[in-house]
Amino acid sequence: MRLRIALLLIVAGLVGAWFVARPAAVEEKKPKDTVAAVQARAPDLPVANTEIAGLAGGPLIGLADNRPETMLDPRFEQSGIKRMRVLVPYDDIARGGIRVRYLDSWLQTARGRGIEPLVSFYRSYQDRHRLPSVETFRRDFRLFRKRYPWVRYFSTWDEANFPAAQPTGNNPRRTAQFYRAIRGDCSRGRCTVITAGFRADGSAHSARWLSEFKRHIGRGPHIWGLVSHPDVNRFQSVYTQDFLRETRGPVWVTEVGAIHFFGRGLRPSIPRQTRAMRYLMSAYPRVSSRIERMYVYHWRAARGDSLFDSALLSVEGEARPAYREFFSALGKPAPALPGGQVRPE
Repeated sequence: MRLRIALLLIVAGLVGAWFVARPAAVEEKKPKDTVAAVQARAPDLPVANTEIAGLAGGPLIGLADNRPETMLDPRFEQSGIKRMRVLVPYDDIARGGIRVRYLDSWLQTARGRGIEPLVSFYRSYQDRHRLPSVETFRRDFRLFRKRYPWVRYFSTWDEANFPAAQPTGNNPRRTAQFYRAIRGDCSRGRCTVITAGFRADGSAHSARWLSEFKRHIGRGPHIWGLVSHPDVNRFQSVYTQDFLRETRGPVWVTEVGAIHFFGRGLRPSIPRQTRAMRYLMSAYPRVSSRIERMYVYHWRAARGDSLFDSALLSVEGEARPAYREFFSALGKPAPALPGGQVRPE
């Protein structure tokens, strides 16, 4: 017995000595994240089911942004935002080419980052005036679903009642038919479809459009989409309240932002943008508990865009005061770049 114990002790000592003498494993350097690297990992990563960013007692907060590089910004990674809305021309998949490659880049980057996309369809890049048939729209939706079966949330058409920008602007009945067609494809929990992104602007045209649209969408319940730039940048909620009186059920604000400039209508003004962001993130969400989500447009200003800018960061990537207002409302410090916070614009 004593001999057996002695032999066991000797063996244990030799094994222990081997582990102590074993060279430490060389730590593998992680490659720098790029859009391509994230896409390569994407198929093995699930889409997040949780939301970190939200207002206390108010709606969940997402970002409306079409640039895949936004998701690779270290500050965005720190933000806790796990929901994003992306605009997609309804016929992109059918047409193929560079548009599809760009869409692949955005959606696979989102998937790799665990971000839940809300896809808002809108006009074709090929012909901004073309209004597809219901069958064409349904066919193109099915092509999209086949390519990206993991995407679960859709808005039928962005700013659907806005005739200056969308071919649906004078055809609410056709828009309602689009909604019913793809909603049918998403039945039994396969995916969720929002009515459309209704641009609440207080016009008589928009009121008539909404009334006609409601007559053709079929029985509810419905999730209503809302674009509320006109209200927020006037520091009011009048148009939103009109919309709420005309609808029933949950509302997702699929696009809203604090505007820095908008064509000739709103000249560049950082102070006005800052005030609008404060209103957007504090007073506006209290208009109604029916507002469940708000997608804020957008992260970083685009070089050469002289029409519209409601970005949180300047073209150079510098934080605007609206950036800090945004994160202050979320109850967290504004994320900084490695090495410290960038200076304000």
